Amino acid sequence: MKMEEQSTVNLQKKEVPPYKQCLNCGADLQGMYCHKCGQQATNPTPKVWEFILEYMNNAFIWDTKCFLTIWNLIRRPGYLTNEFNAGKFVSYENPLKLNMFFLFVFVTIFLLFSDMQKANKSFDDFSRGELVRPFMVLNALNEDADYSAKMKESERDTIQLAVPLEDATKFPEIIAIHRAMTDYQHQKLDTLVASVPKVLIQDKILECNGSDVYSFSERNDIVDQTFDMNIWNKLAQKMMEIWTQYFPLIFLLTSPLLAFAVKLLHLKRKRPFISYFIFALHYTAFIEFMLLVIYLLHLTVDASFDLLQWVMTLSSCLYLTIAVKNVYEHHSWIKSIVKALLISLNYLLICLMIFCIIFIITTIVVVATEIS
Repeated sequence: MKMEEQSTVNLQKKEVPPYKQCLNCGADLQGMYCHKCGQQATNPTPKVWEFILEYMNNAFIWDTKCFLTIWNLIRRPGYLTNEFNAGKFVSYENPLKLNMFFLFVFVTIFLLFSDMQKANKSFDDFSRGELVRPFMVLNALNEDADYSAKMKESERDTIQLAVPLEDATKFPEIIAIHRAMTDYQHQKLDTLVASVPKVLIQDKILECNGSDVYSFSERNDIVDQTFDMNIWNKLAQKMMEIWTQYFPLIFLLTSPLLAFAVKLLHLKRKRPFISYFIFALHYTAFIEFMLLVIYLLHLTVDASFDLLQWVMTLSSCLYLTIAVKNVYEHHSWIKSIVKALLISLNYLLICLMIFCIIFIITTIVVVATEIS
């Protein structure tokens, strides 16, 4: 008899909504599902694990409200967060699904259109790349007493040299600059007209690339005399593999930490953690959207990457400020700006902390591999 009564109570709990009107459309509820919009009359402040479970159940089901969600995400900062906190779950896409959608599109385009070899080689540039190698070679030559004497005794020749101007000015005894020209082949290299010891050309430390412009060769023996790059190469390559392979996961995992950073600024408000988590998810979704747009612009119109970085930084700061005002500080722009700056600082510190942890773990693995 008691079991039957308990079953009846459980059934009633599932069939009787916790409120009389639908939180999404306002219609009178006649059961656990709204007869007008179809939203389930669930707890308006679910647990985090319940929220994630809902996402898993609907991860691959998309409809036209996806476009409405994206439009409101971009056009009205903080609006989707307020709608979710008001209990309107059905009208818009789940924020987790929105994040995964942007990440999926970004990774797909990255794999299809980017040169993955460039990504894998970006840390190889640390030892012999055009951006970092000149300083290392010049520093190694400068510290080698015998070769320094050899350069002083050598005749000099005036050439066009592709090298960062900042590096060249640090070694005037080796590179005597006559004038600086434009950047070289859209890279952060300056084409300089400079006088250099002929011995650098004779020893093939400087090589002509076929367009009368010299650059530092890929010889490692000069650098290896003063700096062993082997372990650094492996460490750098491992770090790049982690960031390219697990970037979506790493980026998404920062959302709960960002939510915690936002909550720290609103401890006096007795809001559930899920509300801050939703705010963080909507903000990271916007960041992912902007990354996608900037990456597409970089691929299609060959826009300056430095300019795109500034656009990304300014747009994300402006978006965060407006979102904070719309969600937390409805009447004060000053408080919104201050809180947005503090949230941004906290988020950068969190990302730096994650990077340091990954770097330490990777270093331990690489060093252990080298020792064994």
